[in-house]
Amino acid sequence: MLRLAFSDTDVLKACYMPFLKRKGLFVPSTQMREMGEKLFLVVQLKQQNLTVAGMASVCWITPNYCSDGRETGYGLHFDDDAGELSAAIASAVGADNVCSQRTVSYTL
Repeated sequence: MLRLAFSDTDVLKACYMPFLKRKGLFVPSTQMREMGEKLFLVVQLKQQNLTVAGMASVCWITPNYCSDGRETGYGLHFDDDAGELSAAIASAVGADNVCSQRTVSYTL
């Protein structure tokens, strides 16, 4: 199980991965995971006073020896049954506008 707490919407937006089919989150971390590893994810959205959970799979890894200065960590792709989690995060970041706005991102 992995617990994440977001008290700042800008940090959540930087971690949000809307370009994935079922959306996802980047987790800045020095703890490495394996591609395809399944995790039960519990996300606390403090500004929305909401906690949501769902399954996700590791789909992205930025190693700690990355030479281009990117944040070390891994990306999680929400599973099909994580619709509530995906919807809550999309709502919190204003997903209708997140792709059209230039925002700081840990990924693309």
